[in-house]
Amino acid sequence: MKTAFISGATSGIGLALAKQLSEQGYSLILHGRNTSVLNQLQATLNQVALTITADLSSSAGLAHLVAQLDDYPHAIDVAINNAGFGLYGEHLNLAEHDIDAMLQLNMISLTKLSRYFAERMIKQGQGHIMNVASTAAYQPQPYMAAYAASKAYVASLTESLALELKPHKVVVTCLSPGRTDTGFFTFAGEDSAKAGNGTFAGKNRTSPERVAKLGLAALFSGKSREIPLFENKFFVFLNRLLPRNAVLRIYHQAMQNI
Repeated sequence: MKTAFISGATSGIGLALAKQLSEQGYSLILHGRNTSVLNQLQATLNQVALTITADLSSSAGLAHLVAQLDDYPHAIDVAINNAGFGLYGEHLNLAEHDIDAMLQLNMISLTKLSRYFAERMIKQGQGHIMNVASTAAYQPQPYMAAYAASKAYVASLTESLALELKPHKVVVTCLSPGRTDTGFFTFAGEDSAKAGNGTFAGKNRTSPERVAKLGLAALFSGKSREIPLFENKFFVFLNRLLPRNAVLRIYHQAMQNI
């Protein structure tokens, strides 16, 4: 039986990925920050081999996760680095410790886990790694400046690793979802955008299940990049055609109207 690891598996895209991989017959290693939710998943999903509670926005949490993975005696065939979060607001008004935690999680932990799984899979002779970025990776986003920059890093790193690891039979895919109906939009404790008409309104979001399905299809077909849905592909393509200043003005206006 093959094994899949998923970080951030207790909700949203991560949970959808866990359910779909379980249905495909994978044994699961699930990571999250909430032990009780992980216990519930272990009771309800088929073939959960291991759950790991760790805060990957800290170096200690990352070290704990890696130690648990080191003790897992079987091959890990699929590794999905999905855990991440965003901060909304003027950059200078955000708490510095929150920015540090976000960058640690979105970039440092993802980078180290990508290397960890790549080395493990090279020894195994094969494997699949998916790193979850965002359509925010493809243009600056005022009011989510550091988040968008962190996801640009994820996209660049992942697409580079895809070429470096191809000779070792390790497939690496960057999944860049657009607006998805997850807890990502819960800023300051509430999802005030969902019922409105702004950029992040519920009517503009797709389901995490659909994103997960398209992401797994891309991963197992060997694609290095997947931007789910035509609308997202169109906007990413348009960003490359328009003058940079025009793109910045558009996103400055859009991000004010969440």
